[in-house]
Amino acid sequence: MKGNKVFGKTNLIETNFLMDKIILKLAKQRKQIIYGARSIEKQAGLFARSTKDYDIFDKNPQKSAKILHKVLDKKAGFDYFYVAPAKHKGTWKVKGSGDDGKKGTEDDESIADYSGSFTGLPDNVKTVTRNGVRYRLLKYELQRKIAVTKDPEYAFRKKKDQDDINRIKAFIKIKKLIGGEVG
Repeated sequence: MKGNKVFGKTNLIETNFLMDKIILKLAKQRKQIIYGARSIEKQAGLFARSTKDYDIFDKNPQKSAKILHKVLDKKAGFDYFYVAPAKHKGTWKVKGSGDDGKKGTEDDESIADYSGSFTGLPDNVKTVTRNGVRYRLLKYELQRKIAVTKDPEYAFRKKKDQDDINRIKAFIKIKKLIGGEVG
């Protein structure tokens, strides 16, 4: 049995371990806004569903994606990560080459999606800051999820978005019961 080429690269394992810190450090430095499941997770804690990738707003999404790609490759010590345009115009994906080490194959993993604007919401959307990183406020996450579930273009993710809606509403309900504010 042939050994796995990618996992033979010990720096990649360390890079994966540090990936969250690397992404959050870049988001803090570039004053980016994290939105979507990671934003929900940061604000609703255990109520949020598990997610692996990041959705990040930046005025220059392609540049930010390229910066992250270079930082991750440097940390890994070899060319493993890459940038590709996403399905939606103006969004750029940073991906890992997967177990086979080949870019553009089925086993590639999504690391971060960088977008230049918030579709369906004003660009000046309010944020909350945690540890120097900005996250889209939970009420805007809820508004966006509700809008997306009604849009036929996003039918492929309706179940996931409805799950997010239910989790956010449950969090808000409990937070109000115990007397806390929700952003």
